[in-house]
Parts: sequence; C-alpha cells; structure tokens
Amino acid sequence: MEPATQSMTLAKRFYLPRCVGLGLGFLALFANLATLPYGQLVLVLLIVYCFAWPHIAYLLARMNARPVDMERRSMLVDAFSAGFFAGAMGFNPIPSTAIVAMVAMNNMAMGGPRFMASGLFASGLGAALAYLALGVPFHSALTAYQIAACVPLLALYSLSLGHVCFITALKLTRQKKQSRQVSRTDHLTGLANRAALKDILDESFRTPAASLENSVIALIDVDEFKHINDTYGHSAGDRTLQKISAIMRGCVRDQDTVVRYGGDEFCLILRHVSLSDAVASLERMRLLVQQAGEDLGFEPGPTLSIGAAAYNANANTSARWIHLADEARYEAKKRGRNKVVFAV
Repeated sequence: MEPATQSMTLAKRFYLPRCVGLGLGFLALFANLATLPYGQLVLVLLIVYCFAWPHIAYLLARMNARPVDMERRSMLVDAFSAGFFAGAMGFNPIPSTAIVAMVAMNNMAMGGPRFMASGLFASGLGAALAYLALGVPFHSALTAYQIAACVPLLALYSLSLGHVCFITALKLTRQKKQSRQVSRTDHLTGLANRAALKDILDESFRTPAASLENSVIALIDVDEFKHINDTYGHSAGDRTLQKISAIMRGCVRDQDTVVRYGGDEFCLILRHVSLSDAVASLERMRLLVQQAGEDLGFEPGPTLSIGAAAYNANANTSARWIHLADEARYEAKKRGRNKVVFAV
C-alpha cells in the first residue's frame, strides 16, 4: 500500500470512533463540570477538545509520514485529556471512570497492555495538572441528570467499540481465508496446488467409504513439454499449461478436483463416477489437448500421458492410491505416450 493511501486508511480508521467517543464524553463531562464553582476556561477547553481535536488529530495523521506513530501520540493526548477533565470535576467516580476507561480500551486495542499502561500514566499526569492548577476537591455527589448524561457514554461507546472489534475480526478472518486460498492455489493456472491436494486427500481418507466410493484418481504428464519450453521459450510453455488447465476444467464436474501436481504434471480426482464415464472423460481430455497442440502450432505439440486408478481395497491410503495411478502413468508413457491407462 502506498504511504499516502496508508495515511488516509489509518486516519479514517480512528476518526469516526474518536468523534463518537468525544461527542458522548462531552455530555457526561459537561453535566458535571457545569455545576462546579470555577471559571469558564475549563468548559471552553472541553468544547475545543471534544469537537475540534478529532479533526485536528485526523489531519495530523494524514499529513504525517508515519501515521501510526502520529496516531499513538494523539491517543496519549486523549489519555492526558481524560485525566485532566477527571481531575477538573473532582474525580467524580462514575464520569471519571467512564472517560478514563474509554481511553484505556482504545489504547489496549492500539498497542496492548504496555501502551495502555503508557496511557494510564498520561492520564495520571493530566489528573495531577488539574489538581494542582484548579485545586478542585473530591466531588462524589451526582444528580439524576448527571447520571443520565453518563449513560450514553457507558452504553453506546461500548457497543460501538464492540462493533469495531467485530468488523476487525471479520476482516482478519477474511484475510486469513484469502491467504490460505492463495497458498493452496497455483499462480499460473489458477488450479489447486500440491499442498491443497494433500489436504483434500487427508480429509477424504478420514471417511473413505463415504467420500471416495466410485472415485478415480489420475496422474497426468504433458508430453513434449520440455521440448516446447526449450524450443519456443518459457512463455510458450506457460501458455501451453494454461490451455491444458482450461481443457481439464472443462472436462470435469463441480465435485471433481483438478490439481497442478508440479511442473508439467497434473492430478485429477473424479468423484462418484462409473469406470466407463471416467474413461470417457479422460479420453476426451486427451483428444482435446492433442487437438489444441496442433492449433498452437508446436511441432511436436503437447499430448497427455494419463495413468488412472479407481479407489478400491488396495488403495487403502492416499500414498498407495497415488502410487497405483503413477504406475499406470508410467505404463502409458512406456506404450508410446498420448494414452490413458488404468491400473489393474
């Protein structure tokens, strides 16, 4: 991600929660500060902090070359301010706990326990400044109006933070799923790769009677592929593999699996299929690749040597099943290539 885009993304991520949190915090703080006997300066500071600071922090994060560092500094400003306003209202337990806890939750989400501890230290500094500058005595009395003003902060902000955490968890799950999918996909052909095949076979052999009954595995070599690579170049080899992959996908059903096994090797798993239908599918695949090789203009063109094995009592492990198909593939090559041979 480009630095400018990263700055905007991070700034937007914290902008709305800060606006919501400080807007709700203003209600709780104003209801308590307005009753205390000192000048209007603290109220002016509160208005500036709650309604101007979110926009200032947003701009600072966007303009900074390292938006993460700038946002961490802004969150420490939030922590300091929470402590200051808690001290300014005489450390009234309910609103003080609400605003300090709100900031502590943000800091925990941002940087874990160590950063939360830094935020609590900043809150302590802010509280000490308020106490020394204003000398407000401890004030614990609360009217029904003041309690009501704290309710939105206590309830709505917790819900909004929970929603943000939920959305973040969904994104992480999606990214993890996408990363796993990428790690199981061959980048050239878009087919499943060998690692994916291992997982598929491991899962299938946990309940082989249900998942592998009337199934066929086939190992496939692309004949003359090395000649194509050496004579026409690797880009021609890549186009050949992509063309063959598309033909294979077109010859199987949704419940079947097509895998790039490695290099010029492929693997198929045909599920719940009769032996005659499996032979027909593999023969059709072989003929289509032979025809495509002629259309590509390569001389000689690619063909397929296919070895297949039906699942049976002899194929009691995935390694054994693959071995049977590999032996049949070797026999197909031995017979002159461009053939389909089934293990007996």
